Amino acid sequence: MKNKILVMNMKMYMDIDDVKRYFKIIKDVPDNVIFCPESIYIPYFLERYKNIAIQSIYPVDSGAYTGCVSAHQAKMLGVEYAVIGHSECRRYFNVTDEIVNKKIKSALSNDLKVIMCIGETKEEKKLGKTKDKLKEQLDICLKNIKSNNIIIAYEPIYSIGTGIVPENNDIEDTISYIKEIVKSKGLYLKVIYGGSVNSKNIKELATINSVDGFMLGKSSSKGEEVLEIFKQLDF
Repeated sequence: MKNKILVMNMKMYMDIDDVKRYFKIIKDVPDNVIFCPESIYIPYFLERYKNIAIQSIYPVDSGAYTGCVSAHQAKMLGVEYAVIGHSECRRYFNVTDEIVNKKIKSALSNDLKVIMCIGETKEEKKLGKTKDKLKEQLDICLKNIKSNNIIIAYEPIYSIGTGIVPENNDIEDTISYIKEIVKSKGLYLKVIYGGSVNSKNIKELATINSVDGFMLGKSSSKGEEVLEIFKQLDF
């Protein structure tokens, strides 16, 4: 369990007081933990932890794009990873698979590693279209991509923040399928699971052979919860 990747997507849950408390609690951090704080807090996290990701990037290095941050700017600051294609970005900011592909290319060209998110809706799951949807996303998002500096985060959309987690054998089968598709493209990528992961279920989820790690959401913004997750994984 010690070699599992942990991606800590803090979303927009923390204010500066929360961040200060967090630093007092989280001190010794394994190398396989990646923190994804809000952009305004990235410099503070860079001072304390090794692996920092930006939650989103704009696929242009510079220009008149108010409110955006480029891969180039993030890399120059010292960021090592970029989260791309999260379902919330797809939903609220109209990020399509084609845009995900452009963002991945921008990140890789600026020497950023990528955490690429994919997943199906509840309706697609019910209709038995999970694998079709995932293959479609993988085909478009990874088009003309030859780099292995990508972690795929499989996050069923219906699991994010709902407390609903698929059965272990379901996750095992889906992630194995993702790896098969990726391998057919000549890529060998780690695949992690995300969606309502917390300290109460992560130890059981970590027994799934095909899972290379986890992407945490709200639970990653709570210092005490993070320590308990480290404990459950023997970090």
